Amino acid sequence: MDRMRLSMVSMNSRVGDIEGNLDRIIRTMTDLASDDTDLVCFPELSLTGYSTEYSPGLAMGIDNPTVMSIIDATSDLGIAVCFGFVEDGPYITQVVAEDGRLVGSYRKTHLGEREAPVFLPGDSVEPIRTRKAVLGIQTCWESHFPLITMEYAMKGVDLVLMPHASGLTGERRRDSWNRILPARAYDNTVFVAACNMAGDNGYGTVFGGGATVFDVRGVNIAEDYSRECILTVDLDPTDMERIRAPGYVSMRDLYFLDKSRPELFSGNRIGQ
Repeated sequence: MDRMRLSMVSMNSRVGDIEGNLDRIIRTMTDLASDDTDLVCFPELSLTGYSTEYSPGLAMGIDNPTVMSIIDATSDLGIAVCFGFVEDGPYITQVVAEDGRLVGSYRKTHLGEREAPVFLPGDSVEPIRTRKAVLGIQTCWESHFPLITMEYAMKGVDLVLMPHASGLTGERRRDSWNRILPARAYDNTVFVAACNMAGDNGYGTVFGGGATVFDVRGVNIAEDYSRECILTVDLDPTDMERIRAPGYVSMRDLYFLDKSRPELFSGNRIGQ
């Protein structure tokens, strides 16, 4: 991983207002590119808006002109982007683009109770390689699944992006992330960054906003719990490289995954 500037965006997306959401995404990318941001991440279903009732009908292919306009913008702006939309299936999908091309996508693999009847689950947890870092994506409540983060870390991911569409606000949002995300970062020696959708989706569902970033030791390096915000941080890989390097001087720099014994764990459900 190289040193990089990351921006996590908490924004309002109206369900079905594709042109309005697109305009906000492009304008935000343009502003952040002028601030030397390397990678910008938008919330879950930021392009189409999030609704279990109405969003599935907005499904589109990755080659849709609207999706491609965001991908194309990365070439002109010199910035990488991660954004979400309902993909044909329908899937809850995040894509990553840079240099005017798609470099990877992730279909949400663990669907919530209200999502499962209307969306299809993805079946792949694979790294996405950009110029500056190797990325993983865990979408919203998938942040509660430690094995996803560990799988990414075992495959060499440096930074796990966690785009959300959650109604938790303020201190409730902060309390939830501060219980979950430091462990994902510390146990796996990865950076973890989350952003949340904000405001009314146009059908009466209100999302809580907020963004946060944790370093590889699970220390919070930036947070903003405004309903809409842009959180920009500079990520330094020095600690990560020292911990992941072969051998170690002290337990303080021990890379836990090097000592893991996966053969001991069956993966079976508790009680089976």
